[in-house]
Amino acid sequence: MRVSKLDVLKRIIIKSFPEGLVQVMESVNLDRVEEIRIRVDKPVILKMGLNELVLKYNVSGDEILNILQSFCSNSIYTYQNQICGGFITIPGGHRVGVSGSVVVKEGKVTNITNLYSLNIRVSKEIPNCSLPIIQHVIDITRNNVLNTLIVSPPGAGKTTMLRDLVNKISNGMPEINFKGLNVSVIDERGEIAAMHKGVPQNDVGIRTDVLDNVPKTIGIRMAVRSLAPQVIVADEIGNKEDSEVINYAICSGVKGIFTAHGNNIQDLRVNPEINKLINLGVFERIIFLDQSKKGVIKKVV
Repeated sequence: MRVSKLDVLKRIIIKSFPEGLVQVMESVNLDRVEEIRIRVDKPVILKMGLNELVLKYNVSGDEILNILQSFCSNSIYTYQNQICGGFITIPGGHRVGVSGSVVVKEGKVTNITNLYSLNIRVSKEIPNCSLPIIQHVIDITRNNVLNTLIVSPPGAGKTTMLRDLVNKISNGMPEINFKGLNVSVIDERGEIAAMHKGVPQNDVGIRTDVLDNVPKTIGIRMAVRSLAPQVIVADEIGNKEDSEVINYAICSGVKGIFTAHGNNIQDLRVNPEINKLINLGVFERIIFLDQSKKGVIKKVV
């Protein structure tokens, strides 16, 4: 039986909050909560779609540290590498962003101290949310996919849609006579599969391999060389290294599905690396999502 978002929040997230905050949240309808933002000596803010709810509860620095310790099963050291990347992933695939005083040595982040804020992004799976774009991504005649770029501003649901798309490509879709393909997900920020102790917290399908917490430029090469993927998937591309390794993968005969931030083709053209991929004809489909209506296609190029 599928548990509700409210049950998930209570069992995994809210149980780590101070008692005073728990009491305040008990009076709130949490069904639509997408983010919980907690800052030192500031009111807690709940993001619900395009709306926000400011709670009458200010969290202290000690309480924020206690919350993080609870999320880390009282062993922050175990999660140190994730924390140095700016976030941790907790059971259920929920991502907790961390801010504070960043300690950098020899160009690498070695710690984040004096915690200032936590941004808890509530993971959610929406089965079949990728159905509107399936027809633009799947090549039925060859039982393959088209090289696709999914574009939207932050918060428009592209990662949620990408996750469901991975599931369907991996499992196959008998209703349209599509056989499942081997998919390699390069999950640099842990938002697609949401790995926790080596286990995907989100259902990414039976033929999917996941490389998480690795830069795309490294992960894509690793996948092509060792995992024999038919499709590579990665979120939020945009820099020079991304464009080079994507071109490498496509030239190796692997299909790719990626996402990027933007509103329209002009936004993509402003980014020299994405513009380069467009000019090379790498993308067979570019799908723009509507920011005001999650999961709705605005335009297909």
